[in-house]
Amino acid sequence: MAVLGLGLGGAYALLALGVVAIYRGTGVPNFAQGAVGMFSAYVFFGLRDDGGVPAALAVVITVATASLAGVAFYLLVMRQLRNAPILARITATLGLLLALRGLAMALFDVASRTPRGELPSHVLQLGSVALPVDRLLIACLAVLLGIVLSVVSVRTRLGLAVRAVADNEKGVQLVGLSPQLLGALTWAIGFALAAVAGIVLSPISGLDADALTMLIVPVFGAALLARFNSFMLAVAGGLGIGIAQSMLALVQDHQGWYSILWAGIGRSQAFPALVVILLIVASGRLLPARGDAATGRLPVAPLPRYRKSGPVIALAVGLLLIYTSSTPWLSAGIVTLCGILIGLSVVVVTGYLGQISLAQCATAGIGGLVTARLAAGLPLPLVMLIAAAVAGVIGIILGLPSVRVRGQSLALVTLSAAYICEQVVFQDPRFTDAEYGYPLIPAAALFGRQLDMTSFAVLVLVVVIAVASVVGALRASSLGRRALAIRENEAAAIAAGTNVPRYKLAGFALASAIAGLAGCLLGYHAMVFAPNGFTTFASLNVVVMAYIGGIAMIGGAIFAGIGAAGGLFAQLLAVNGWASYHDLIGGLGLLIAIQLHPNGIASLGHDLRHRLRSRSGNSKVPPPPPAERSTSVATDSEIEGLVR
Repeated sequence: MAVLGLGLGGAYALLALGVVAIYRGTGVPNFAQGAVGMFSAYVFFGLRDDGGVPAALAVVITVATASLAGVAFYLLVMRQLRNAPILARITATLGLLLALRGLAMALFDVASRTPRGELPSHVLQLGSVALPVDRLLIACLAVLLGIVLSVVSVRTRLGLAVRAVADNEKGVQLVGLSPQLLGALTWAIGFALAAVAGIVLSPISGLDADALTMLIVPVFGAALLARFNSFMLAVAGGLGIGIAQSMLALVQDHQGWYSILWAGIGRSQAFPALVVILLIVASGRLLPARGDAATGRLPVAPLPRYRKSGPVIALAVGLLLIYTSSTPWLSAGIVTLCGILIGLSVVVVTGYLGQISLAQCATAGIGGLVTARLAAGLPLPLVMLIAAAVAGVIGIILGLPSVRVRGQSLALVTLSAAYICEQVVFQDPRFTDAEYGYPLIPAAALFGRQLDMTSFAVLVLVVVIAVASVVGALRASSLGRRALAIRENEAAAIAAGTNVPRYKLAGFALASAIAGLAGCLLGYHAMVFAPNGFTTFASLNVVVMAYIGGIAMIGGAIFAGIGAAGGLFAQLLAVNGWASYHDLIGGLGLLIAIQLHPNGIASLGHDLRHRLRSRSGNSKVPPPPPAERSTSVATDSEIEGLVR
C-alpha cells in the first residue's frame, strides 16, 4: 500500500509545487489549485477520447491552455487585488474554484469514471515488492520538477526576483524587472503543474469533479510542511501524505481492535485534513506573514437602517410571497430562508469579527444531525434550542485555533474541519444510521398541531427575521463595535483592553448556533438528514454569495440565501433548464463583483446615500480612512466612523 501511495503522493506533490510557486510569487494561497487540475483532466480526456487528438498533443494543448488561464486570472483578477485584504484574495480563488466546477458540470459528463492512462501500467517485481511503474513515474516526475524549481529559485536571477516580488514590488521595478510579468509567470507555472497532476492522477484515483477539486486539502497539507516556501519539502510532504493515506486505507480494511480508530466511511480521506489542522494549530503560524498583509479596506459594515420598520416590512413581504407561491417555489423559499440564516452566521464571524470561516455549513449539518436524533421524542422548540446549543459548542471548538492563527491560516483550518465533518461525521453510521438509510425526521409540529409546508414557511420566516434583528442589534451595540475593532486591528484592540480570545470564541459560538438553527429547520423541511446539503462546497458557496451581496451586511446574508443550492436562484435556473450553471454563475459573479463592488451589492444603497448627503453638504458620514492600516488604538466613536 505504501508503494501504491507513491502515485497519489506524487500528484499531491505536483499540485503542492504549484501552490508554493504561486505563494512565493504573489503571497496568495490558491484554493482553486485542485479545481484547475480537475478541469484540465476533463479537457485532456475530452480531447483524447472524444476529439481523437493524439495523447501527446492533447497534453501540450491542455498544459498550455492551463498556463494561459493562469496568466489571465492573475492579470484580470489577482493583479487588481494585490493591495486588497487577504479575505478578498482568498475569496477570489474560491470564486474561481466554483466557476471551474460549474463550467465542468456544464461542459462535461461529470459522472465518476476511471479513464485509460497513458503511462505504462505494468509492474516491476523487486523481490517481494510489486512496484507499479506508473506510480513510480509520477513520483519521479514530482521529484524532478521539485529539483528544477528549487535550482531556478535559488541559483538564478529570475528565481530571486520572483521571491522578492511578493515582498517589495518597487524594489523589483528598480532593478528593471516587471512585477506583472513575474506574477503572471508564477500563476502560469502553478496552473501548468495542476494540469499535469490532474492528467496523471485521474487514471489512478478516477475522474471525479468533486474529489479532484477537494485535493486542495491534502495539497495544502504538503505546502504547509514546506512552509509555503521550499519546493523539495513540498514534494516530500506530498509523497508522505499520499503514502500515509494509503496505509490508513489498509488499516481500515483489516478487522481488529486498531481498525476502530479509523472506522467509518471516508476516514482515510480525512487524514490530510487532520494534518493541516495539527500543523497550523501546533505551530501557531506556518504561512509567511507577507500573505497576511492587507493594505486595502475591509468590506464596509454600516449600521443597519430601518431597524424598527425593517422587520415589519420583511414580515409583510414574506407572508405575501409565502401565501402566493406554488409548492416548488415555496420549498425553494424555505431553503432560501434557511440559507439566509447560514449567511447571517457568516456575517457575524467573518463580516463583523474578521475571522475567515469556511465551515459554516458543516456546523449547520451538526444542527441537522442533532435534529435527526432528537426530533422523534422532543417538541420542535426544544429541538431547535438544543440543535443551536450543540452547534454553538462545536463552534467554540472550531474557533479555538483562531486564538493562535488568523487570516489564511484560519481559512485552511476551517476548510479542513468542514472536510472532516463531511467525510467522517456525516458518513459514520454510528451518527447517522446510514446502514439503514439516513435518519428520517418527523413532520414539524407546534402546540400539538402538525405544520403543513405553508405554516412551516411562516415559522421559518419569523425565526429568520428574529435572528436578523439580533444580528443587526449586535452590529449597533458596543459588542459589535469591539468586534469590528478586532477585525480592523487585533493589536490595537488588545491594547485597548479587549479580551480578543473571548470575543473570537463568542463570535464563533454565536455564528455556529445560528447555522445550527438553520440546519435544524432544513432537517424538518426535508424530513430526513441529508449530508449532501452540508458539504464543503456548500460552505464555500455561502461565503462566495455572502461576499457578492456584502459579507459585513445583513443584505449579504439575504443574497447568500437566495443563491444557496436549492434556493430561489437555483429554482429559477432549474425552471429554465440551466440548473448545471449555478456554480458557474456564482463563481463568475464573485470575480466580477469583487472588483466592481468590493463592499458588496447591498452596499450600493449605502454608497448612494453617502454621495447624496455629501453633495447636499449635510453628510454625517465621515470620509473613508486612508489605505494604510492604523496601529493606534481607536475609540468606539472612531471605530464607528470607520465602518459607517
